[in-house]
Amino acid sequence: MEAVTAIPEPLRPVIEPREIDFILEDLGIEVGGTRTLHDPGQPGAAAAIVALVDPGQGAAPRSLEALLDTASAHLSESGALILFLEGRHREEQLAQWRNGLWPLLHANVIYQVERDRVMRRTLSGLVELDPGKRKVHKVRTGSVILLRRRVHAMGPDATIEKFDQNAAGWNGNPDAPSYPHFRWMRRFVACFSDLPRGGRMLDFGCGAGWCGIEAARRFGASELAFFDPSPEMVKIAEQNALSEGIRSATGRTGFGEKPPFPAAGEEAFDAVISSGVISFSPDTTVWIDGLVPTVRPGGTLVIGDIQRTSRGMQRRRREKALLPAREMNAQTADEVRQLLEAEGFSYQDGAGYQLTRPFPEAMHVNEAKLKGLLTYPLLWSNQLSAATNRRLGIPGNDQFDSWVMSFKRPN
Repeated sequence: MEAVTAIPEPLRPVIEPREIDFILEDLGIEVGGTRTLHDPGQPGAAAAIVALVDPGQGAAPRSLEALLDTASAHLSESGALILFLEGRHREEQLAQWRNGLWPLLHANVIYQVERDRVMRRTLSGLVELDPGKRKVHKVRTGSVILLRRRVHAMGPDATIEKFDQNAAGWNGNPDAPSYPHFRWMRRFVACFSDLPRGGRMLDFGCGAGWCGIEAARRFGASELAFFDPSPEMVKIAEQNALSEGIRSATGRTGFGEKPPFPAAGEEAFDAVISSGVISFSPDTTVWIDGLVPTVRPGGTLVIGDIQRTSRGMQRRRREKALLPAREMNAQTADEVRQLLEAEGFSYQDGAGYQLTRPFPEAMHVNEAKLKGLLTYPLLWSNQLSAATNRRLGIPGNDQFDSWVMSFKRPN
């Protein structure tokens, strides 16, 4: 992979690539391939920008502006930016940089560089680089952040790879203490479908298929169709539908921006359900354009996702240096409602569900340390809170990490 050195003011002085050659090697970047990002003869830099920034107490506005301007003008769609922040940094400081560079760029790897060790941090955890591979020269203490354009980090190839790798884990484990909550959430989303008995249903971005399966069983669908970018997820959804006694189930692969249903000669659906999908799309408008034609005139649309402005999500943005791209990209219920109403859909019902902090943390402790002791008290709290929010609007939506709404498409 070719690397590119950027020297935008006020980002001087630039770090020499050889100073972090062990990190470039870990990323598969050739040190000798570096060049100047501003070279007018080389537009669309394909690999990386290496810059040294004095971060001060956090993300300096002028530095952020320079980085964004430079990356926007010169970095290719698949390019990567390597940002070196000298010195030691608190988690909140790194989060400031991450937040300031979004939505153009998304951070997915951070290296913590000390004189005697280098730790690579991803969402999966911390790994120390092999000290034996380090070159012998002075290494400055700092943080090295790998960023890519959002459209690349959330692009088709990355999405398929991620979903295929995580398919089995996203299916839910019936033996896990969290499984009752897993199934309740999918049943709660499904109950908004209002499908006429014998109607046809589409699960728009099915994952393991459970939301569509629960809705099809509840309302007696005559046909369940579903699709997902990941062939592995579609395979699991097919197996789950069969295990739940749904015989008329059809799965295909595809993306919401260009859904594989309905194909030429096929009719739109009486009900469409899409849970936890819109936040994976790098272009919400194009995704909505793909969604609308799948719902027949007079049909029902159920859509749900994570709530970006919940108390817990806002705290994570302030305090976590690395977050999943979909969490950064999440839409609020109000934002999605406005988009759908602009397409002529009429709002029918909605609710928040899955209580925010400290409930996710408590569920993790219950899973990891308490062997399910709090499974049902936590589940009952979520069920009661979701029900009262649906009926009375309390507690408010900022108390939930997820939302769901139903709409009717005009005749």
